[in-house]
Amino acid sequence: MPIGKPKQPKAPKAPKEKKPKKPKKERPPKGKKPKKGQELPVEETEVPEGEEQPKKKLPLIFLLIPVVVIAAAAAIIFLVVIPKFTGEKDPEPSVSVEPDPPVLPSELPVGDNIVPGMVLDSDEYQAKAVLAKTITYTYTDLADAGKVAETYMGQLNSAEDRFFLVDEEFVRVKEDPDFTTAEGMILLARNLPKPEPEVTPTPEPTATPEGEEGSADLEETAPVESSVPSEAPEESAEPVEEAPDLVLTVRITWSPGECIVTADEEEGRVTSPPPSTQRPGQSISIWDAQERLENMDPAQLGLTGTSMADYDIIPMDGTQMVDGKPCICMYVYSNHNLPQSNEYMGSYLMSLDGEHLYRLDPNSNQVTELEYSPQ
Repeated sequence: MPIGKPKQPKAPKAPKEKKPKKPKKERPPKGKKPKKGQELPVEETEVPEGEEQPKKKLPLIFLLIPVVVIAAAAAIIFLVVIPKFTGEKDPEPSVSVEPDPPVLPSELPVGDNIVPGMVLDSDEYQAKAVLAKTITYTYTDLADAGKVAETYMGQLNSAEDRFFLVDEEFVRVKEDPDFTTAEGMILLARNLPKPEPEVTPTPEPTATPEGEEGSADLEETAPVESSVPSEAPEESAEPVEEAPDLVLTVRITWSPGECIVTADEEEGRVTSPPPSTQRPGQSISIWDAQERLENMDPAQLGLTGTSMADYDIIPMDGTQMVDGKPCICMYVYSNHNLPQSNEYMGSYLMSLDGEHLYRLDPNSNQVTELEYSPQ
C-alpha cells in the first residue's frame, strides 16, 4: 500500500501553435529558347478571386501607329490639298531628252539620175535642207552666141522691172562688155522689194448694253486723276527681225554655139559706184548725172525713204534747156511696189556742168530748182 498522499494528475498542457512555414519560392521552369522568328509564349498568371485582373500594357509600336497616321495626313493636306486650292503647281521634273537626227531628203534627183542624200547624226539636229531657187537654161545650136547674149541683156535693161549690169558685189558697171569675143560672161541684177510687215488688227471694244450698268458703277470705274505722271508703256522685249535685202540676178555665159542663162535670188543690194571727180569746165555724162542722183538723200529730192536704192533712175538721151542751160533729164520710179507696177515719182534735170539740179513736177509740169551742192 503506498504511503503518503496520492499524486494528483497534472492538467494537460495546451498544444503549441505551429508557425506556418514560409512558402518556397517557386522558380519558373526553364523553357526552351524560341527559334528565330518565333515569339516567346506568354504565361497567364492566376488571379485570386475577388481581385481585378491587371490591365495588359500595349507594346510601344501600337502607340506610335496613330501618331504616324496623323503626321501622314497632315503632310498630304499641306503638300497636296492646299497647293491645289491656292493654284500652286508642283515643278515639273526636268527630263533630258536626246534630240533626234534631222530629217533630210534621202535622194537628190538630177535629170533621170538619183544622187544619195546627206545623212547626219543627232548632233546636227538643227540642220535643214533648203531647195535652191536657182534655174538654169542652156541654149544650144546658136549661130552667134555673143550677139544672143547682147540681145538678151538689152531685153532685161528695157524691161518694166529693169535689170542693171553689175559686178560680183552688185555695184553697177558703166562700160558694156565686148560681145564679139568667142566666150564671155555678164551679170545683171535688180533689187527686190521688201515684204510689208504684218499688222495685227486691234480688237474693237465691245459695246455695253443699255441699262446694265448704273451711275454708281460708272463712278466706281471712273479713273482717278493723279498728279503723278503715268509711266510709259514697256516696249516689247522680243526684237523684230528685219527682212534681208534681196536681189534677183541673171548670169549670162556664152561660148561658141551655146549660151547658158542662170537666174537666182541672193542676199544683197544693187548700188551705184562712188561719184567720179570732175574737172572745172568739164561736162558730165548721163552716167555721172545718174550716179550723183543715186548718192543723194531722198529728202533732198522731195522723196520719202532713207536711201535712193529704193528708187530706179533712168537717164534719157539728149539734153533739155532749163534757164538757158543744157540739162540731162532723168526719170525716177519707185521699186517698192508689186512686181511690174513701178510708180513714176517725177523727172529731174541736171545741168551739164553739174552745178544745178531741177525738179519737174509731174502734175503741174513746173520746173523748180533744188538746193544742190555738187560733189
